[in-house]
Amino acid sequence: MFCRKNIFGLLAFMLALSLAQCAKKYDYAPTDNSAIIDSIRPQRGTENTQVRIYGRNFPVDTSKLKAFFNSKQGLVIEKSTNNVILASVPSEAGTGNVSLKIGDKNIVGPVFTYDYDAPVITDVSPLLGNAGTEITINGRKFSSSAANNKVTVNGLPATVISSSATQIKATVPETKNGPVAVTSNGITNSGPVFRFIPQFTGLDKTSGFAGEVIVLNGKYFDAGPNVAVSFNGVAGTIISNAGTSIEVRVPASTSGNVVVTVDGVNSNAQTFTYKMAPIITGLSKTIAFAQDTLTVYGRNFNGTGTPIVNFEGVAATVLGHSASEIKVRIPNSVSGNVVVTVDGVSSNSISFTYSQSIVANSLNQTSPVLRSVSGIDGASVTIKGGNFGTTANRIRVTVGGQNATIVSVTNTDVVFLTPSFSSSQDNLQQIKIYLDNFEATYPNGNLTFNYLEPTILSTTATIVPAIGLPAGWYTFTFVVNGNNYNATAPNANFEMLIDGVKYNTTVNGNTATITFTQTSAFVKNRYDIRVNNKWGSFISAFQRNVTISDFDYSTVNGSRTITIDGNGFGSTADLNRSVRVYRIINGVKNYLTVASSLSWTESRLIATFSENFLDDLTYGVEVRVNSRLATKEKFIDYIRVN
Repeated sequence: MFCRKNIFGLLAFMLALSLAQCAKKYDYAPTDNSAIIDSIRPQRGTENTQVRIYGRNFPVDTSKLKAFFNSKQGLVIEKSTNNVILASVPSEAGTGNVSLKIGDKNIVGPVFTYDYDAPVITDVSPLLGNAGTEITINGRKFSSSAANNKVTVNGLPATVISSSATQIKATVPETKNGPVAVTSNGITNSGPVFRFIPQFTGLDKTSGFAGEVIVLNGKYFDAGPNVAVSFNGVAGTIISNAGTSIEVRVPASTSGNVVVTVDGVNSNAQTFTYKMAPIITGLSKTIAFAQDTLTVYGRNFNGTGTPIVNFEGVAATVLGHSASEIKVRIPNSVSGNVVVTVDGVSSNSISFTYSQSIVANSLNQTSPVLRSVSGIDGASVTIKGGNFGTTANRIRVTVGGQNATIVSVTNTDVVFLTPSFSSSQDNLQQIKIYLDNFEATYPNGNLTFNYLEPTILSTTATIVPAIGLPAGWYTFTFVVNGNNYNATAPNANFEMLIDGVKYNTTVNGNTATITFTQTSAFVKNRYDIRVNNKWGSFISAFQRNVTISDFDYSTVNGSRTITIDGNGFGSTADLNRSVRVYRIINGVKNYLTVASSLSWTESRLIATFSENFLDDLTYGVEVRVNSRLATKEKFIDYIRVN
């Protein structure tokens, strides 16, 4: 008895201690909304490799972020989640950190290793199908021997049918959605995702009521994580998914097609029948004008045909509809009741009152209707419409909430000048017009003005020794051509940056010139040029050409040395540099073993190699800096070097 009591007491004490620790763990857990990159997959590859960036607190709207590989912008190729972003590696990115730019914040992640010799996948076709589908993989650096190429889909081996250096044909295995990857000569690169088309074979019930649970039968329902079932466009609630069958709760909708969607890929459709009376719960406006747009809110608006919306017996033009909303253009009628009819079944009624006011139809022209225009601060814009009157002080126009300057007013036209906005504003701004502070209606939709961002079209650079300064100082002149450099007056928000440093800039139209002096350490092959104005920025990687004027061999203290003269070699700050030396024997290049230690300046490279010969042969050198490559060959008449 004593032992049993002790055991029960010990268990109670351990349970209390465990609960206390759990409470400690969660009661004071810190919260941090900052974006963080945790990992990437894969961690190496080449151009067009699709890399998943894993982390936390990413924006779901991909327009608010940019992905960079070794500071070179890649392409975000599908909608992100708050913890996964999928981006493709740009050409010649080089090895370096993966980073994200979210607003004005840079988030740095792990290093991505760029394999220059890896196979490159440019496209895969088709990217939809089922097991047994033959896919064609186009690219380069594949092995011409099918046995030396391995193809996988979602990590499972595909059957290689044929291959060449630029194309592989293979059949898809039985698996789930996943990337197509190619391994050639021991190096693997991952390409786009192959997605299986869900095959929908039938329903256990072809008719029923909202709220019932039905079973959908088929195949590939679990091919991807994002699975949805829609009833005539309305999402049902999935209860379970076994891959070949899905249990789903029927939503409130109308008779029509049932479709299974897996990772954005739709199955074939099956018909499901049910009927429910439409119900109006409200209107976006209870007082409005003829030809204005209005939204009817409610449920059960989806049917086999387009719903009918009557304003006191006069049908409105339906602009769009879903199960819970109908957008219409109000007809010419009289105040009274609004009723929705779906598949011959009428809803309840709700009252509506007509009014009269100004109407804004278009911008600058009437046919075709123009709802958005682009320009800069102070641009002249005309609103086309009706009932504006002729008194300018009764009219007020705003662009993004800022008052515009009114130039002229007629009964059908209002001309205004766009205001200047601060850098906190978005490029696209809504235009609104008021008569005596009563807003106009917009029968063709909202009117907008888009403030233009700058772009870079081309860059040239000259680097010469600085006059009047000690040796080792240079004068740098960059000429950058682009668009919209005068997008703010008088250029107060315009700036140019080179490698992240802002320099004084002279702007003439859309040409910007930057001149400054720097030491030889700034003489590089590649520079990042950025142009900013208050509406946005544009970055361009500028690379100088690499040229070789001459090269020669010598022997110093028994060491075989090659000296290469030229221009554009850059400095030690440049990444991805290499020197290769070869002899041509019977028309074939035989590369020498060049020591990793190089003497590297802007105009001269000195390398050593260990081979104990120099024949009377044609020799060649290759110098690569970033993505620029220069080569030169010449015949050298030398005796054997011991």
